[in-house]
Amino acid sequence: MLIRIILINLISLISILPNAYAYLDPGTGSFILQAIVGFLAAISAGFIYYWTKVKNFLTKFFKKNSDDKKSDI
Repeated sequence: MLIRIILINLISLISILPNAYAYLDPGTGSFILQAIVGFLAAISAGFIYYWTKVKNFLTKFFKKNSDDKKSDI
């Protein structure tokens, strides 16, 4: 119930606000673009790091030992 009241208040506050008429210079656009590229690079690096750990674990888990003898069944 409290979350519903907070949500209604936020929506009404956002809908009542007048236009800001703010100016975004090219430096701001460049900063936003750099932030997006940095975020994507961090996500991909983290994904690659953890994917390597998962892949190594699965390789060790399913690896055949050289001591195992082949059976001709």
